[in-house]
Amino acid sequence: MKICFHGTADEISLVAARPLMVLLTAHDLPRMRVFELYRSHIAKAHPDLERYRLCAVMTETTDEGRTV
Repeated sequence: MKICFHGTADEISLVAARPLMVLLTAHDLPRMRVFELYRSHIAKAHPDLERYRLCAVMTETTDEGRTV
């Protein structure tokens, strides 16, 4: 699944520095799900506001590192 994050340079660098993302889920689903980000690229979304966009492909992975 493709995902995009929008933010300042500092916010985007925090996301880009992490190869894995942990997302908390709703009450009826497992508590946490782990996703791996790859093929990421950063674009300047709003030149006047110094806002950026990080787009990447996100794949769910298990704690053993296998793709689900």
